[in-house]
Amino acid sequence: MRFLTICLLAALTGLFTTSCKRLEAKLDRLARLAGITTPGEEVAKKKAEPVLTPEQQALEAKVLNSAVFEAAKPEEVAPKATAFELNKSSVVAILGYHDFKERGGSPMVIAASKFAEQMKAIKESGIPVIPLSDVLEWRKGRKNIPEEAIVITMDDGWEGVYTHAYPVLKEHGFPFTIYLYKKYVNIGGRSLSWEQIREMMKHGCEVGSHSVSHESLRNKRGRTDADQQLWLLGELKDSKEFLEKNLGIACTSFAYPFGIFDDSTMELAMQLGYETLVTVNNQKVTWDSPMGKLGRYIIHGESDTNFKLATSFRGRGDVASNHFLTASAKDEQGNLLVELSPAPEELVKDRQPTIQAKLARLGTILPETLKMRVGGMGTVPANYDPASMSVTYRLPYRLRREDCAVTLSFKRAADQPDEVVSWRFKVDLAAAYAPAKLP
Repeated sequence: MRFLTICLLAALTGLFTTSCKRLEAKLDRLARLAGITTPGEEVAKKKAEPVLTPEQQALEAKVLNSAVFEAAKPEEVAPKATAFELNKSSVVAILGYHDFKERGGSPMVIAASKFAEQMKAIKESGIPVIPLSDVLEWRKGRKNIPEEAIVITMDDGWEGVYTHAYPVLKEHGFPFTIYLYKKYVNIGGRSLSWEQIREMMKHGCEVGSHSVSHESLRNKRGRTDADQQLWLLGELKDSKEFLEKNLGIACTSFAYPFGIFDDSTMELAMQLGYETLVTVNNQKVTWDSPMGKLGRYIIHGESDTNFKLATSFRGRGDVASNHFLTASAKDEQGNLLVELSPAPEELVKDRQPTIQAKLARLGTILPETLKMRVGGMGTVPANYDPASMSVTYRLPYRLRREDCAVTLSFKRAADQPDEVVSWRFKVDLAAAYAPAKLP
């Protein structure tokens, strides 16, 4: 019995020794393939490795290449695109000018000093001046424009535009559009030259067509219907191609001479490639305004009526009758007269911020005259704290556009004009819509 037990142990020991050697050889081989040096490497090199069958070689390769041995990596999450919401509540006032001289004296000529005063009033009001092309991009749904904005245009191509208006517009950084008719371009006298036009184009000037002859587009002058149609086609098409060829631009805007047109003329112009056509009918441009008859306020040299109408938005007084406080205005000690939160141009991540204006440094104000307007919402029910003289409004829902315009108006005394402070802050939509980071 004892003899049998000894034999059994000897057999098991031999089997175990053989298995260990095979296992050791396998581990040695794996270590070398992985680039790991083992204590017995030199010895192993002298030994002939066992020949593996094809099945064993495939199994070994599968084990070495297995993803089980790779470190687990967190799955990358692509950030969501910033949501874009088109603001269809914007309102635009298009101003129309003609000629400029040192002195006025007629409806179509404005004194240089008066024009400078009007542009200064617009600048101080904080109402943005935008190019007409931005209005087109807005109406195509490609970009937003400010809640309230002004566009400046000038008809005919008088040299006074370059001499008197252009320096003022350049100083304020205001873009503008000039409408030229073919027969009054670069002909000497008081017409604009190509050099003057090209220089202004480098500083915010856009160019539109004002026809070939500047005649009323509905005046037939004894022409037959067929001849009238050919003449009309030339007035629209030739003037467009003339400007495009000489200035290297795409001419997509047209100003009706004297503001006279009909629907057939409008349709023909749009078929020829005009995308914005302006009139003289004293109407602001909204989302619903037809692009073929955008309203304009023609500013007369002898009257301020149209200027006041154009620059008065949503029941607020015009820029000439209000006293505008810039958001950066300071007292004698260098402190801000009005402390605003969010601050002007501040980038906030909170899509539902509290808007606040501290007015303590202004002295006495009439609380009943306080009005706060927020872009896209109109007049809002802001709260006034007489102890701190602070106006506060908590937005009722999250903002979905990239900026927010705020206007606060008030009176210091009953017999004084409204004072207005306007500012805008920005919303970090990318941060607001970004997915939460993985731990």
